[in-house]
Amino acid sequence: MQSSLYINHVKTLVENVSDDFFNFDELIGEGIQPGDGTAELGSGIHGGVARAHQKKVHEVHSSLSSNCRIIKIEDEEVEIAKWNEVRNTPINEFIINALINKFHFKTFLPCQSCVLNYALLSKNGSNSLLSGDIYIEVPTGLGKTLCYIITILDYFLYKKDQSGKLFCLILTATEELVTQILGVLNKFEVSNLICQGINTNMFQMNIYFDELMDSRDTFKDTNILVTTTNKFETLFYSNEELFKDLKFLVIDEVDKIMSFSKSNINSLVNSLSDIVEKYQMATGNLYKPKNFLQKIFVSATLCKVSDNLMSLNLYRPLFFYYIVNYKRNEEFYLNTKRKYSKVYVVLRLIMDIPTKENLSMLIFCNSEESAHLLYRFLTVYFSYTNEGSYGIKEYTRNLSNKRKKKILKDFLTQKLHILICTDSISRGLDTVNVNYVVNYDMPSHYNVLTHRIGRLSRHNSKRGTVYHLIRKKEKMIMNKSIRQRHLKGIEKMKFKKEKLQDIKKDITHLKPLIKDIIAKEEAEVLRRHKFYPYDELVKLCGLG
Repeated sequence: MQSSLYINHVKTLVENVSDDFFNFDELIGEGIQPGDGTAELGSGIHGGVARAHQKKVHEVHSSLSSNCRIIKIEDEEVEIAKWNEVRNTPINEFIINALINKFHFKTFLPCQSCVLNYALLSKNGSNSLLSGDIYIEVPTGLGKTLCYIITILDYFLYKKDQSGKLFCLILTATEELVTQILGVLNKFEVSNLICQGINTNMFQMNIYFDELMDSRDTFKDTNILVTTTNKFETLFYSNEELFKDLKFLVIDEVDKIMSFSKSNINSLVNSLSDIVEKYQMATGNLYKPKNFLQKIFVSATLCKVSDNLMSLNLYRPLFFYYIVNYKRNEEFYLNTKRKYSKVYVVLRLIMDIPTKENLSMLIFCNSEESAHLLYRFLTVYFSYTNEGSYGIKEYTRNLSNKRKKKILKDFLTQKLHILICTDSISRGLDTVNVNYVVNYDMPSHYNVLTHRIGRLSRHNSKRGTVYHLIRKKEKMIMNKSIRQRHLKGIEKMKFKKEKLQDIKKDITHLKPLIKDIIAKEEAEVLRRHKFYPYDELVKLCGLG
């Protein structure tokens, strides 16, 4: 009798789902299993799409979960103001109004239009057949962050009983992303919602959180906690009870976090699931629990098989992926064989930009040493030649948090023209005004290159330009990124010798001075990150 009632309940749920929401084509696509032959897939455009989907199915089943439901995001954008009219999964009107009036958005992007259909079902716990843990693989700048933020805020406004409960934990890779995510959450200005990060300055030696057991006021009434995985690991093991009411666990830039050599994220995720099951999940239901820890993983690239995501206790997982079918940026590569060729090329690229008023350029280096040396070359060169007054700064981990925040703010508000950095800001940051990316040093993995390029062509920005400075052996990394982003190729660019002749002559003249500057910085005679005019440097180095 009970089985019959349950089957009728399931049948009612399925019959109440409209055709435009329950995509049967996607379910057919899910039937393609790894190892199936491709001959019956046909040829032409549809055959190509089917083969691409089959490849994605194999990747996901190998690295994430063998029973994962896989959904390809289509190029559909839904008008925000009409969402509740055309969708069966409503969004709270407060959120709709905030998106239109505070964020000034008009439409949901394809990623949001698709994923929100499923993610918003979290309000119903596991009562919906279509709900489950979610992995979103979408290129950078196309709306992944708002997918989970809207879901979380909608749940808070719907339930109305989350006051004083820590119901959401958002983990990410960097402090820069923590600040950005908190900024987006707070911009909605939801009443009685308290969001915060972890300020290690509140605790002795900046690492010990055991004091929280005697100081519960630290996270009293906090609803959403946003932090890096490193900080969270230290907090979690002494304060497991803090997370008993957890409803959402979001891991942003999950592929980056899983790649950390010291990361223990698999154990943390499963431990949190066990805690929630112990404290929250209802008993007496033989079929499905009423609630589960909703896990949302977000990244521009899929985790590798070696990251061992299969060990996670995922609940009815759904995998969403999106392939951009248009060219997002102009891209060029330049061969740089000799040691200082890259310096000459970067200077020429900067000086060839017609106007500097709207110039916003990110230059990526592989190390802080490389970034600092380039910073000195650029600032000394422009001061020596008076070619232009460019605002140039370096952004590295050696800087204080206060200084890093100021530099990043100045760059994002276009008070700086050029920011030289490492990969600490290659992920997630909403660099909407950036119009040039220069890969000064090629990374060792193509995924990193893809994330760097993602700082351009955000959803609400104009097309930008990317320059890759490569040696012959590094071309393979660039080619892998090309295939990953479904591009046909990248155009080769080359400067004539006479275009670089004067630059080469000036840099040759400046090399001894810059070498002396670096030595005096190490001896703490000169401040490492301070800008010095050329004439002052000559005097300080005793060359005047």
